[in-house]
Amino acid sequence: MRQLSKIKSVLFHLYPGIIITACFAVLTPLFLNYQLPPQFSILVIISIVAIPLLVLHINQAKKEEQKDKLAQVNGYIKKISTTKLILYVSGLVIFMFFIWGITQPLNDIITQKIFNWLPAWYTVQDFKGYGKAIIIVTLILNLVINGVLVPVVEEYYFLGYLFPRMAAWGKWSFVVNAILFSFYHFWQPYVYLTLLIALLPLSWAVWKTRDLRVGIYTHCALNIIGALASFGLLVK
Repeated sequence: MRQLSKIKSVLFHLYPGIIITACFAVLTPLFLNYQLPPQFSILVIISIVAIPLLVLHINQAKKEEQKDKLAQVNGYIKKISTTKLILYVSGLVIFMFFIWGITQPLNDIITQKIFNWLPAWYTVQDFKGYGKAIIIVTLILNLVINGVLVPVVEEYYFLGYLFPRMAAWGKWSFVVNAILFSFYHFWQPYVYLTLLIALLPLSWAVWKTRDLRVGIYTHCALNIIGALASFGLLVK
């Protein structure tokens, strides 16, 4: 396994987020002109920019390390027992939803005080003013893209590929990974606090178990539950 320098590990964590955010900033006003919400815009960008970008990078790493398959780039291939896997994932999901709940008021304050210079649409988190049809389409896309595709690709890239190659950071590698993974979400600065706190135990758990499934399943569960809850609020 080819280790990364500190500079490369920082760069490889952040550059995809910079590209995604640039596309979001440029394309979203165009989507708004067609009465399509920002949430729809970022889902399209994730599909056509983020996922291909991360997969291409992993594929390049596969070639550089002379691996035969993309799966061989993953540095955390241990398989813990099903019971332990369920316990880890359940505990992380409960903890993360708890953190999300208690940090929401602080996130709102941070958005109003620090990120108030951003366009209003950049930090919008609801569908106020949009038709029910486009909201339903957006929520379905969110369930598929954010519920399955994004967790698999992001966890593979950040925790399966980058994290095991961060030996240069020593015992702080899981902390650095969580911080950089959080800041990668430049298009969601209003949830930085939540991400920073929630991702620390996730990085630690993957490092502790050496099982990438802990990260993937936790991420999938969080996003799927969140997506289904959005449907529930729409019906209500």
